[in-house]
Amino acid sequence: MTRILHLYRPRLPGQRAQAIQVVHAAHALARRGADVTLLADRSHPDATPRDALAALGLSPVDGLHIHLAPVVHKGAAGLWFRGALARWALGAPGVVLARDLRRLVEARSWLSRHRVVIEVHGQDDHPFERRALELSSAVIANCEGTAASWERAYGDRLPGPIHVAHNGTAPHRHRSIRAPDGVVRTVGSLRPYKGWDTLLDAAAAGLDVPLELVGGGGTLDRTLPPGVTLRPPVAFPDVPDLLARSAALVLPLADNRFGRVLTSPLKLFDYLATPTPLVLPRLPTVERALRAAKATDSELFWYTAGHPASLRSAIHAAVRAPGRAPVLRSWDHRLDPLAPLFDLPATSS
Repeated sequence: MTRILHLYRPRLPGQRAQAIQVVHAAHALARRGADVTLLADRSHPDATPRDALAALGLSPVDGLHIHLAPVVHKGAAGLWFRGALARWALGAPGVVLARDLRRLVEARSWLSRHRVVIEVHGQDDHPFERRALELSSAVIANCEGTAASWERAYGDRLPGPIHVAHNGTAPHRHRSIRAPDGVVRTVGSLRPYKGWDTLLDAAAAGLDVPLELVGGGGTLDRTLPPGVTLRPPVAFPDVPDLLARSAALVLPLADNRFGRVLTSPLKLFDYLATPTPLVLPRLPTVERALRAAKATDSELFWYTAGHPASLRSAIHAAVRAPGRAPVLRSWDHRLDPLAPLFDLPATSS
């Protein structure tokens, strides 16, 4: 059985995008037969590993060991984290799947007996990137644009071809029944670089239906137009039902480096798993994510990023459309081409 340390240190229980992706990736590895350790910060004093899974709608699985720091205080938790990492490193040789490149580099002397696979979700020429590459046997990128950025930056320093692995969603989040409630929704963080101004400008010009912005961190630096409401975060297991009953779902993205090059939008795969009409920006990252999910664009409504009139028109067309055929790209689908990196079966049994 392959021993894997998923090196990231999310705060659990939690439903930030990073926590969702890391916990589901670790869960998929364990279901495939690996012995996976995930070290995490504790979001509240009474949190348990079972709580961390339940918050994401997951059940315990043999081989997945989530260890939460014994205290909430981040400094004291850091001491625990380093000790727990060192104890894992003293075990039989395994694989370190490192999304946290800084911690990988800091712990390199402990990890010399283990094979390292790094997972990258951006590229910024930080010295940690170069040092992490020197330790790695393989690189996984979240999308083609990130992979191309690493290829341009580091060329023949790379240990081999970069493996591109878009995100996914869990099979139990698939929904096939649609009973629209007449509300257009978008889910996710409200960070300004994700194109929220375009959506709000479209709403300010007038929409045929109400618009609801659901949950997520960050703040909007403007007053919401009439007909737009901000809904507090919804528990992660409850999100699919909310998506499935929406009149349409909007993916806000800007035509900047993040939107055009570096993202594989996590919420897009939840959107796709419902029968709800989708309003998407015509950007390379989105088109490539759809290809990874084997989704056709014949039932999608496109807008030009940064153009409120285009977005408003796409929303109006989407809310008049019938339901679409759901498309499921699961975390197991994501793992299939990566499994050989971890000496695991290429497909789940």
